[in-house]
Amino acid sequence: MSEMQDPHNYRKVGYSMILVAASLAAIGIVQVGIGPNVLFADQMQRDNTAFFEMCKAGNYLGEGCDKFDKKGNTLYEIPRMTLDDTEEDVTIVMEQPGIETAEDVIKDAEIVSIQEGTGVPGCEETNECYIPSTLNISTGTIVVWKNNDSAAHFATSGTPDGGPDGSFDSGMIMAGATYEFEFLDKGEFAYYCLVHPWMIGTVTVE
Repeated sequence: MSEMQDPHNYRKVGYSMILVAASLAAIGIVQVGIGPNVLFADQMQRDNTAFFEMCKAGNYLGEGCDKFDKKGNTLYEIPRMTLDDTEEDVTIVMEQPGIETAEDVIKDAEIVSIQEGTGVPGCEETNECYIPSTLNISTGTIVVWKNNDSAAHFATSGTPDGGPDGSFDSGMIMAGATYEFEFLDKGEFAYYCLVHPWMIGTVTVE
């Protein structure tokens, strides 16, 4: 009689080890037979990538490259700096017709800064709630109010005593946001902040 309590368990373990070894051997044979291209899709992906790079180098003008000629892919869609370029070179490209930057939108505008801390009284004592508090411009000028304070503010035409007069109204200018208005008519336009009435300013259009 065998000293093992249940010899059948040992036979089962032996069979399992044989199956594992056979599986590993089969995987090795497949790897040797196929080589580095384990999946055919891998080779297809490499071929497609190489074809795309070739089309990109030729500005997508080659045969079959038109499928890659999409917005954002072309070499001239976005100005790029090379090792030989300078910031001035890129600026020249950005100034070409049809390319508009955020700076272009307000490059001719007058900026009025809403100073930090204007949410509490005190800035009116030195006329520094809006800087500049008085602005002289010509017709057709755009004025941009930029809120540099942590509190929200308004730039509403009118006076604290008389209320809004309807010429312009920024609505609530959140912290870090801006409001712009183009002055087309001549005259003197007083304005103030609806929620902080000590903040007043004037725009004179000549």
